[in-house]
Parts: sequence; C-alpha cells; structure tokens
Amino acid sequence: MIWLESPTVKGQAFSWLTEEGSLTERIKREFNDVKVDVIYEGLASETDYMREVLIKSNAKPMIFANTRLNINDLQDAWECLKTLGEQSLANILFKDPEIYRRSLLYRACEPEDIFYTHLKSLGHMEEEILWMRQSEWERYGKILLLTEVFLPNLFNQR
Repeated sequence: MIWLESPTVKGQAFSWLTEEGSLTERIKREFNDVKVDVIYEGLASETDYMREVLIKSNAKPMIFANTRLNINDLQDAWECLKTLGEQSLANILFKDPEIYRRSLLYRACEPEDIFYTHLKSLGHMEEEILWMRQSEWERYGKILLLTEVFLPNLFNQR
C-alpha cells in the first residue's frame, strides 16, 4: 500500500480528500449537523498516545480519524489535546498559529489495511474500497500524525 501525493479520484471524492481546511467545519456547512464521538483516547503502546473519533452528521458516521503522537509530547507541545474531549481536533489545528501541516498523503483503504479491519470490527465498513489521507502536523518541533478515513455515508448523503 503506497501513499500518494495526490488522490487518483475525481469529483466530489477528490474535493473532500483534498480539503485544506477543517473537515468537521465542511461537514457542518454542507449537512448542517456535525458531532464528534470519541471512540478511544489513551495509550496505544508504552510510547504512543492515540485518539480515535467518528465525525458524524445526522447520526451517520462520515469520517473516522486516528490521531497518534509520542506520549511525552502530550506533556508539552501537544498538551492542548488533554482538554479536547468531544471537540474536533480542528479546534486546535486550525486555530493555533504555532501549528502547521508538514505533509498530506493519500491512499485507498483496502481490506488488508489495519484501519479497514478496525472499522469493520466497529461496524462502519462495507465491502468496498474507501480513501484515506494521512497528515503530519508540527507544533514546537513535535509531530502529531492524523489519519482520516472517508466513510461511505459522506459520499451517499445527497
């Protein structure tokens, strides 16, 4: 599974995948309703902190987001994550001038992918190929990795 610098899709899917701003805000604009449900927040390993959320609109899951960073960075550069609760990560990423996106890559989320398997176990994955993107964000030299999987409901709303 190779990460691409540009997705090989067109139309509405391309527009969502390449969105430069907050996906949560765009969902709110386009569907008039958005809710962030935290699935998990805590240790992913001895060294990694992880936060998983479903971004929903009208009670339908639209985007699955996985955030990972070094647990030590949660004590300084990314301490702001501790008080996020049910808020969107975008409330930090797009409002803090000390944060910037270092990279943005794309690929298909296929059945052999760990995110596909995880979403299927949560009941949010159909037997289809979806797209995902991964971005690195930096604050005070410390990196946060954000992976977003675009779920079928996002493209089947209209």
